[in-house]
Amino acid sequence: MRKFTREVSKQLGRLISFQSLLKYPIPVFQPFYHVVSDENLPHILNYNYRNTSQFEKELDFYLEHFKPVTLDFLLTTTDTGNKTFHLSFDDGLKECAEVIAPILLKKGIPATFFVNTGFADNKALFHKYKASLVLNHLKSSPDYKVEHFLKSHKLDGEKVLKATIGQQELLNTAASMLGIDFNDFLKTQKPYLTTEQLLNLQNLGFTIGTHSSSHPEFWKIPEPEQMQEIRKSMEWLVKKLNPSVKAFSFPFTDSGVSLKVLKAIKEENICDLTFGTAGIKHDSLSHHFQRYPVEQPGNFGQNLKAELVYYFMRDKTGKSTVIH
Repeated sequence: MRKFTREVSKQLGRLISFQSLLKYPIPVFQPFYHVVSDENLPHILNYNYRNTSQFEKELDFYLEHFKPVTLDFLLTTTDTGNKTFHLSFDDGLKECAEVIAPILLKKGIPATFFVNTGFADNKALFHKYKASLVLNHLKSSPDYKVEHFLKSHKLDGEKVLKATIGQQELLNTAASMLGIDFNDFLKTQKPYLTTEQLLNLQNLGFTIGTHSSSHPEFWKIPEPEQMQEIRKSMEWLVKKLNPSVKAFSFPFTDSGVSLKVLKAIKEENICDLTFGTAGIKHDSLSHHFQRYPVEQPGNFGQNLKAELVYYFMRDKTGKSTVIH
């Protein structure tokens, strides 16, 4: 039924203007990205990232239709229908400081950068980025032995991008067979933000949150490990930056995270705010928000209109709130 509603939303979205759609109340709009770059990034095949021109056009769209708000605003808001938006970025990549922040400052847009604390200062590499480097290498220089090895583990072709954190050793083995040195990549390319860059971003008025320590698929790990990932990353953030608002965005999705965990985060004062990725929706918990993933295949405008139509269709039937 949900799949059918999504398809209907796409079709209706092509017929309705943004002006008409935005006449109706919606929750605080929370678009999020990972990276913006005019360069080819060999370690990022898992996101449809924007170049600077596309990104600026999308920011101009937000500013035309919504008012930007800070993370602090979300602590106290009951905002519905005031057409506000809060922008955020996951994974803590260096482009946040080098490319994204200067554009946001120019346009006067606040934002939150969510960092994987186990990767900050280029200490380790996200398993999806490892998979991207392996796949990029195989695309340019096919290797039968490696392809056969990955296929034997059901990770042949584009499926390698579906490798989970529990399959890192397979990626490490494939990389070794191809002569890829992940540690050397970290040293030479330095894909992640440093602590110094994070402090500078905070001093410029941006907010910094965490995105777990090692970016696992939370639905694949038990609750004690989920809590450890959250605690560990937040302890690092408080020690290094001591932010005024302690915020955490779940890696991949909050689907599969129990109400028990979400309540414990708040009750134990680990975080002030937490974030999922379910799109434009309300949430049953006042301290938990849902964000809209912008980096999807297809046209930005049509995707967003379909998302808005989907929200309204669900709202009419009382199903626009995520219940945990």
